[in-house]
Amino acid sequence: MVRRLTDPGLAISTGDSLSPRAVSKGLDTRWLGKQGVYCFDLLPSTNGEAKRLALRGVPEGTIVLAEAQSQGRGRLRRHWVSPRGKGLYVSVILRPQVPPEWGSRTTLAAGVALAVAIEELGGVRPSLKWPNDMMIGHRKVAGILTEANFEQNRLASIIVGVGVNVNTREEDFPLSIRDAATSLRLCAGWPIPRVTLLQRFLRQLEVWYELLCQGSFERILETWRNYESILGSFVEVSVAGSKLLGVAEDIDSHGQLLVRDNMGRLHQIMAGDVTHCRTQGRKESG
Repeated sequence: MVRRLTDPGLAISTGDSLSPRAVSKGLDTRWLGKQGVYCFDLLPSTNGEAKRLALRGVPEGTIVLAEAQSQGRGRLRRHWVSPRGKGLYVSVILRPQVPPEWGSRTTLAAGVALAVAIEELGGVRPSLKWPNDMMIGHRKVAGILTEANFEQNRLASIIVGVGVNVNTREEDFPLSIRDAATSLRLCAGWPIPRVTLLQRFLRQLEVWYELLCQGSFERILETWRNYESILGSFVEVSVAGSKLLGVAEDIDSHGQLLVRDNMGRLHQIMAGDVTHCRTQGRKESG
């Protein structure tokens, strides 16, 4: 099934359009992306549309794409800048038969999938910053937003939303984030084909998601650690209005960040904002 839903006020950019036909042609997954490809010129957010479709009962592996988002969002409802035709804005509908608390594991698996795909295609090695950021150097190049939907205390679906600054130029970023954001094109030095990046991401996501469902989370963690950017660093973690200072030691089997404070106490962090501290640790920022 392929769908293109068009806003008549917008024209499709040529050369690298995320059309259903372009996405499906050459997609070498077994099932992911084969059940449905919904392409939009403009959406408030791909995650919002994917949630609506998931509630309607569309099959696992359905994907939602947009050329632009008017209300793209990251974690904690922060705005994600989504210039038209420059980035990859995609949400994948998954229906894992796993415990509800595995949502954070899914985020880490998606991060591994995206990191491998970017390194394969772009020739640059990104780093993963817990829980859902992807960095190149000290600048953010991508983010992952995972949202779970429940029915009668049962995990009905997980929406994995990914936003990647692919061919975004410096002038496309607002002045307020130019020092903190980058794109694959800016780092690689040449344009990156969005369709190919999407196809490679879907292929990798299928592999790592199946490992997750098979209970092989330790293998996912091992690869995540190879790309990580904070373990061993002195960090500040903001959680529910409070701040914790300590050394980020590891990620546990639930996907939680383990931070040891200066009193030697070990804290398990399920969700929070992590900042490298400049005074201690192996890295200065990120």
